Amino acid sequence: MKKYQAVVFDADHTLLDYKADEISALKRLFLSLGLAVSGEALEWCHSLSERAWTEAGLYEVESERIQREYHALYKSHVTRIFEEFFEKYPCTVSPRRAGELFLEELCVGGNTLPFAEQTLASLSAKTGGAYRVCVATNGLERIQLGRLEGLKRYCEEIFISERLGSIKPTAAFFEKMLGLTGVAPNKCLMVGDSLASDILGGRKAGMDTCWLNTRGQENKTGVRPTYEIKNLAELTRLL
Repeated sequence: MKKYQAVVFDADHTLLDYKADEISALKRLFLSLGLAVSGEALEWCHSLSERAWTEAGLYEVESERIQREYHALYKSHVTRIFEEFFEKYPCTVSPRRAGELFLEELCVGGNTLPFAEQTLASLSAKTGGAYRVCVATNGLERIQLGRLEGLKRYCEEIFISERLGSIKPTAAFFEKMLGLTGVAPNKCLMVGDSLASDILGGRKAGMDTCWLNTRGQENKTGVRPTYEIKNLAELTRLL
């Protein structure tokens, strides 16, 4: 494999386990609201969250409208989760306020995916590795920084879309990120789980890309990564 100067990782579903973080945040929220809910109810609430995210269009990162409104939609879509949840589990707090409290809880900690910390530790120049390790993530700054707290010691920089004012896969996001790193695109490797966001954006920016395909999905798109791995441990062997 060619020598890179920097390896840039996506956060959610690459380094961080979003579902685990969301379930933990929901548990803390419901405890603070005095709601006793079962594990089944938590799973249902997670499914409501997934539906609200989808209906808000937040997966459609190639849409110009979503690119403009992504962060506002991120903040507002959570109200819809609790509108439906509170129909079954009544609460004195409004759905809007519950959504705000949920986002606050989501800032706390972060559950990592298999091999995430070991991979960063082995690659990062800050811990004896050969590469500048960075994170590039869509999301709200406070939430992502909180969730990445345990991995910060391995990272040279963390690039968050709310702070940059653009989301992946836009050219603006990658231009700003690369400009701040000072590393040429062909010396950077972008690693992520999303073909639409990480791989497409990285390719258009002139970066090599590595698709983390943990579920062995068939790639039916025209987006072709430079490399494909099933887990992050494979990345250390490639590099």
